[in-house]
Amino acid sequence: MAEMNVPESGGKKGKKKSRSKKMSTRVDLTAMVDLGFLLITFFMLATTFNKPKTMEVVKPAKDDDPNKKDQPAIKMSKTFTMLLGTNDKVYAYTSPDNIDENTELAVDSADYSPDGFRRILQNRQKECAAAWGHKDTLFVMIKPLPKSKVKNTVDALDEMSINGVKRYAILAPDDPVDSVICLKIGQERK
Repeated sequence: MAEMNVPESGGKKGKKKSRSKKMSTRVDLTAMVDLGFLLITFFMLATTFNKPKTMEVVKPAKDDDPNKKDQPAIKMSKTFTMLLGTNDKVYAYTSPDNIDENTELAVDSADYSPDGFRRILQNRQKECAAAWGHKDTLFVMIKPLPKSKVKNTVDALDEMSINGVKRYAILAPDDPVDSVICLKIGQERK
């Protein structure tokens, strides 16, 4: 049994006054302990826990999927390619629809700061909105190079979420244009 004992205080020695004998105060705390456990149990059962917020990952269709053949090809002028390189650098370019040997590709390089990569992505979204009427027509291809960090990929995915990019994919840098760009920027593709 849980109880609270209050010690008796003694008077001064020498003086003899007649005092009435005080009864000790005793409080039984058993009910309070039971109530505490009942409240803890109630709140544990009645509380709803926050569901973890995760990023939705859309996986590509299997090769034998019949719906895969019905998907139209995306125009390269509606795409934006990001090569995630070493030293926390992003190299971004837009491919034209028709590429020949005289085609010159402009490559932007930036870091992951709001004034770097985010500004380049927002400019590309504005270009797509001006050309096709809405910024959601933009398709971003995220291509991490072998020596880039996983943190860079996570930062790129965060930028997609921050800027409201609806269509993006993480791809391997196996396009011939990627090889040319990697040679131009001095990064290894394989």
